Amino acid sequence: SQTAGGTMISSMGTLLNSGTMKIYCGTQPTNPDTALSSNTLAATFTFNSSAFGSASLVSSKMQIVGSLSATTVTAAASCTASFARLLESDGTTVVGDMTVGTSGTDVVLNSTTITSGGNVTISSLHLNMPVD
Repeated sequence: SQTAGGTMISSMGTLLNSGTMKIYCGTQPTNPDTALSSNTLAATFTFNSSAFGSASLVSSKMQIVGSLSATTVTAAASCTASFARLLESDGTTVVGDMTVGTSGTDVVLNSTTITSGGNVTISSLHLNMPVD
């Protein structure tokens, strides 16, 4: 149901209050519980103390939109972004992984080609929970 989906996705969003989103290059691990292996950290974004807004129905999915302290950060490395990992405010507890790209992904970047010292900009960020 929409109510259950909204509650579930909002609870996940709450885990990210004051947490971080790290953009990585390299092969995405099988799931968020799998440790990173030879991945390059390209950029780190920090969520606001209220990381996500209220859930709303978007195309048969309950969706929450992310709120970052800055939508542009300085790149830590040169590489091609392949996924994002979401971490609680403790910096170690993984909440989930997200797709990245320049359109049609969970995290929409200005470019997936990242240059060390250059800007990495996020134009949108959202989490979805399918509902029937």
